[in-house]
Amino acid sequence: MRQRPGPTYRWSIWRRGLWRYRLTTAGVGLATLSVATVVHNPPLALSVAAATAGALVSALEIRGNRRRARQFRFHPREGDDYRDITEQATGPKRVLENAHSTGIVRIAESARLRDLRIRCEVTPTSYLLGRDLRRWSFDFLARHARTAAMHNAAVLGLATDLPTGTDDRVVTLRPAQYFDFFCSNLLASYDVYEAGRDTLALRGRDLILDHRGRLRGFADSGLANVVGVSTLAFTIDGRLLLVAQTRDNMGIGGALRELREECHLEPHEIAESAVLGYGRWMSRGGTPEFCTVTLLKITAEQVLRRTVRWAERPYVGEVLAVHVPPTIEWNPEAPLTLMPAENRHSASWPPAFSLSCLTDCMTDETWPQRAAIAAVVDQ
Repeated sequence: MRQRPGPTYRWSIWRRGLWRYRLTTAGVGLATLSVATVVHNPPLALSVAAATAGALVSALEIRGNRRRARQFRFHPREGDDYRDITEQATGPKRVLENAHSTGIVRIAESARLRDLRIRCEVTPTSYLLGRDLRRWSFDFLARHARTAAMHNAAVLGLATDLPTGTDDRVVTLRPAQYFDFFCSNLLASYDVYEAGRDTLALRGRDLILDHRGRLRGFADSGLANVVGVSTLAFTIDGRLLLVAQTRDNMGIGGALRELREECHLEPHEIAESAVLGYGRWMSRGGTPEFCTVTLLKITAEQVLRRTVRWAERPYVGEVLAVHVPPTIEWNPEAPLTLMPAENRHSASWPPAFSLSCLTDCMTDETWPQRAAIAAVVDQ
């Protein structure tokens, strides 16, 4: 689900800050206590000692934490194409790159997901950041929270890999918090250096690789691996809806609910929805991504006449309805060609992934939704 700023977000940051600066908090408490006891006429020396101790403890810890914060920097690996990792990934796959990100479309798992139900269970044990991640979590989170629109919502992460073929094993999901995803999967796309030096304190790639240098499975991963879900939506007159999200939107998931909220749709205006595929977004720590397609009962004009709700404005920049080529021209290897040229560069990885999976499905004449989508697009 998309993460929204609010009381939960502010409380989570504040609570983490209280723990990080616990000695400072104690110092302020001591100083406050000394002031409060003045009304009861305690010995002057006691009040002065408490106030001095509180101020000293607070000053020392603030100084120590500021010094620590200046000792390292987070460096994004923007040029990392993960090619060495994606080439070694086992099983049928398609490596999908766009201007900003790299990911893998998992072909066998996608086919299994479309054909058969997958049994899932949620473990009672929540995800817990490992010690190596906790070391950096507060500073990484605090630096990005200054501009990102997010809050610490409850989410689910994959704890095991998806089955393929006739495998009927149960997939395990694990409760987590959005900040866990931020401080694990998103941190994996950064390297941490000591400030002013080239000394590497944390190599983000190591968080997603095993001892052989291959991509870790979810059962062997120390990251939150929060599930993300996106959807493609076609109006009744064959237009593809694109939601231009603002740069501050750091959130994930919740396909149909997100579609309704972002495009101001009512439940009765949705005709049907179907699963398209599954992949891993390498540029976000190999996080699991799912995609769906939705057919609407209304026209593009009806959607575009609606203004973006006030609550959505921090996340949604614009809603577009674009024409797509006839389905006979769709190419899974070049999914962004379904979008207008002016929108291709700005598209994030999930739309490219979703379009790739959709074009895969349309090559399968047995796919149940194939005729309905062709009828809408090729009318």
